Amino acid sequence: SWLLKPKMVGGNLRLWSPGIKLGVKPNSFFHRTECFGPVLGLMRADNLDHAIELANAPEFGLTSGLHSLDRREIKRWRDKIQAGNLYINRHITGAIVQRQPFGGWKASSVGPGGKAGGPNYVLQLGRWWQVTTPKNQAEVSNEVNVVLQRCLAMIKDDASLEQLDAAARNYAWAWQAHYGQEHDPSQILGEANDFRYRPCPMVLVRANGEADAVDVCKIALAAHTCGTPLTISLPLTATQWTWWGSANDIHVILEDEAAFIQRIQQAKVDTRLRSPQSVSADIRRAANEVNMAVIEELVLSNGRLELRYYLREQAISYTYHRYGNIITPPKGEVR
Repeated sequence: SWLLKPKMVGGNLRLWSPGIKLGVKPNSFFHRTECFGPVLGLMRADNLDHAIELANAPEFGLTSGLHSLDRREIKRWRDKIQAGNLYINRHITGAIVQRQPFGGWKASSVGPGGKAGGPNYVLQLGRWWQVTTPKNQAEVSNEVNVVLQRCLAMIKDDASLEQLDAAARNYAWAWQAHYGQEHDPSQILGEANDFRYRPCPMVLVRANGEADAVDVCKIALAAHTCGTPLTISLPLTATQWTWWGSANDIHVILEDEAAFIQRIQQAKVDTRLRSPQSVSADIRRAANEVNMAVIEELVLSNGRLELRYYLREQAISYTYHRYGNIITPPKGEVR
């Protein structure tokens, strides 16, 4: 039923008045479909967790908003909601460059997801080569160090060993300096505009085994630094490289290309494909059919450039003034 029924304006099929639809059912057409028109569908949720579940159910994830004065609710919602732009205690339209970089998750994005007006948008328009060893370094975590030591034990070339060690330490630096932090470059009184990164739900890798060993090691180190699950698909003959699967969140499968294509077709939304070399036309076609981002750029030792492929960007705008009064959050709490 309609609380406010839309009406055609002036006999123009492309021009309708706004509408508000009541009683939208879970998994119905209206729930699952992005209706690009002035129509609002209302659903009833049992509680906040149920509301988050309903909001996350569609394959789209562009914007989402919450009105609440309970900081516990706000934290729970921002930790669980699956959308690229989040708005708290304010309207959910009118994103401004840098303040709220714009771009969605899941089927609401195309490619690796660099937000318009964000810090990575221009980076994705260029091509990058590793000319020198990255200088900035930090200590790697214990989990990443397990992967690094296994890689160093298997790779025999001295130059490659130095390259892998430098890459792991620069990935750690990039995570600590940029990707692992929330940023608010606007610093507006009464409004927080935080930009942050979240791990992709899955990254697939199709490699040739020994020929791609150093690059796959870098991919494994980068994904592990970001906390992103990784599935490495290898030819049936590459049995000596199955040790990559000894680390948490890294799954190694020996399969032919046909089986890998089937894996692409069954992948969850927002899965990405990271390849050390150009993929075949059949793999590219299968990925395009399910809107999977295919990243074939050179695998870099520079973490500021490489880690973005394993992460999703999220902008959170939080109005913390009410009736003209600034609400100062307690120290250490989310605003």
